[in-house]
Amino acid sequence: MTKRKIFLLSLISVLAVTYIFQLVFASRAKISEISFKGELTKIEITAADTKNTLSKQEESFFINDNLPAKTELSQSLFTTLQSIKVIDSVNKKPSQSDFEKYGLASGMTVEGFSAENKKLIKLTIGKTSTTGNQTYIQLNDSKEVLLVSQDLNQIFSTSEKELLDMTLYSINENDIYKIAVTYSPSGSFTAEKAGEMADFKWNITGADNNVDLTKFNSDKFKNWISTITELSASKWLNNFNVADTELDESHYYSMTIFAAEKEIKIDLYQMKADLGSEKLCICSENEYLCEITADDVSRIVTELKNFLD
Repeated sequence: MTKRKIFLLSLISVLAVTYIFQLVFASRAKISEISFKGELTKIEITAADTKNTLSKQEESFFINDNLPAKTELSQSLFTTLQSIKVIDSVNKKPSQSDFEKYGLASGMTVEGFSAENKKLIKLTIGKTSTTGNQTYIQLNDSKEVLLVSQDLNQIFSTSEKELLDMTLYSINENDIYKIAVTYSPSGSFTAEKAGEMADFKWNITGADNNVDLTKFNSDKFKNWISTITELSASKWLNNFNVADTELDESHYYSMTIFAAEKEIKIDLYQMKADLGSEKLCICSENEYLCEITADDVSRIVTELKNFLD
């Protein structure tokens, strides 16, 4: 190969690399982030005939105003809405046929509000691009069609069921040091840990029923403790209208768990004659009325005689 050919090939390589860098930096220069003034505290997602409202109060999230929402998933939606990146302006004056083309004629809308209910941002979300990781949108009241990063359809299509946090409590077994139970058919008792952590025993420190406490089996009690470290609702009852007096009359079981710096109270209400049926439940961790399954009822409801030899 001659020196001339080597020189030309080298020059072509340099120009090719330069062109690639120009393309990269040119594309980067187009990218901008949508910004708005004010603190985002509420998101309303409207699609077809469904509407979900996700609100933030301090570090907690709520779906449709009054039910607990999953923290990590909710925070992800808030973060996404606050960091929309515009890649390109696709069409500044779209026609009706363009709206159809980009899926914006009947697209999902996502609106963000401040604590004072001031609208901070509105997105009309259209189709996802052919790459699968970009979305066509309209911003606020503008007709301009923008191409933004991420598949916003997939992100904001999260259903109420997916957002709901059904957890009542979840604790580490080793953190539990005391438990108090009141069961209306059989009385109340309190148990506490005693001894060194590596070789502790459970002892009954209080009971209002006449039993022989020398027959108490610490290992049986410890095994039961290992089964009650978590509890979830099977259904939230946000439209339950039973009067407080009716709930009071049906209250038959309470359990208070003392764990580390927490004090968790579970109250169960007997609304059906069948003792093995689902029960109404209120947990002090969130204080929302809910149902728990019959299996969970069987797991957490106990009496002192179950731990005697």
